[in-house]
Amino acid sequence: MAKTSRAAVVPKPSADLVIEEYEIPELQPGAALMKVARAGVCGTDCHLWHGKLAGVPYPLILGHEAVGTIESIGPKPVKDLDGNELKVGDRVGFHDVTETCFSCYNCLIADAPTKCPNRKVYGITMESTKFPRLIGGYSEYLYLSPGTHIIKLPDHVSFDGASAVGCAMPTAVHTVLRSPMTWGLNVAIQGVGPVGLMIAVLTSVSGASTVTVLDKAKNRLEIAKKFGVTDVLNIEETTLDERKDKLKEITGGHGPDIVYEATGNPHAIPEGIELVREGGSYTICGQYTDHGTTEINPHLMNKKHLDIKTVWGSRTLHVYKGIKTVGDNYDRFPFEDLVTHRFSLDDAQKALETQEKQVSLKAVIQPHGD
Repeated sequence: MAKTSRAAVVPKPSADLVIEEYEIPELQPGAALMKVARAGVCGTDCHLWHGKLAGVPYPLILGHEAVGTIESIGPKPVKDLDGNELKVGDRVGFHDVTETCFSCYNCLIADAPTKCPNRKVYGITMESTKFPRLIGGYSEYLYLSPGTHIIKLPDHVSFDGASAVGCAMPTAVHTVLRSPMTWGLNVAIQGVGPVGLMIAVLTSVSGASTVTVLDKAKNRLEIAKKFGVTDVLNIEETTLDERKDKLKEITGGHGPDIVYEATGNPHAIPEGIELVREGGSYTICGQYTDHGTTEINPHLMNKKHLDIKTVWGSRTLHVYKGIKTVGDNYDRFPFEDLVTHRFSLDDAQKALETQEKQVSLKAVIQPHGD
């Protein structure tokens, strides 16, 4: 087994990443060491790099979207979520939330464990200066602490296919489950990044009659056509009134039954409220980072009799369902095509910059170069 692991570290907010070498600690009972094959570069990583999320410790090893191979297992057997004992060489993913207390009000009463104040997340809230230190995917090896929810990847799903959906798929699963999605509905999605595309996949396999996506990035609108989307609207080439008219035409004169916001731009919210049909549902999942305020008209929301939902984070259930959905629909959607840029660990800084500029649809880091 390797004795040390190189990792890309954010020393402090907005500072360039540096490569550091860590000793690999002895594995605790119930722990496993994962050799990282792919670490997805999430939009949240860019926000973390700039220090835009509160309560995050620095220095920080980024990377909450990692897949790889079990390198070694501690003195106690480790099982996946299906109850199968893991073995060295197994290909796995995991839920990035490694600890939720299940004893606080949010966990027990509010049924909102994603808002647990004791929640710990790989690559976000865990400190690289404290044991076990290797807590982010931008590393050659990742320490999977006891209690981490590990999921074996289906044999036919490649590391690219699994890492491409990253945390976007669990977020999308949570989003669609929070909405009144059922077969035969007309859906519109604001934003065609990874989350928006995964919402398109999920609504399509759930039996949506039409799935329309709205974005300004032509490359993303083009690839969206391969992921269950029936119609695309370029927001730079149309006015709001034109988009409203087109959506009414697509949906038989009423407008979308559900509109999903997956842009991360607060100014998308007023438009989403305009686009959804009367008595429809608007579900917001893109506002994970505070990008400021926007002006909305509460009267319009009330007048339209809207059902408005918001989404924060994901639960293990969402990760599990997400991986199963990818495996079940691997021949239907080109998940591997979402990975458009690959970087070595030494080029982790370039990976962040590429994802931030939206040059890539999905950038991944390959710490071992394979």
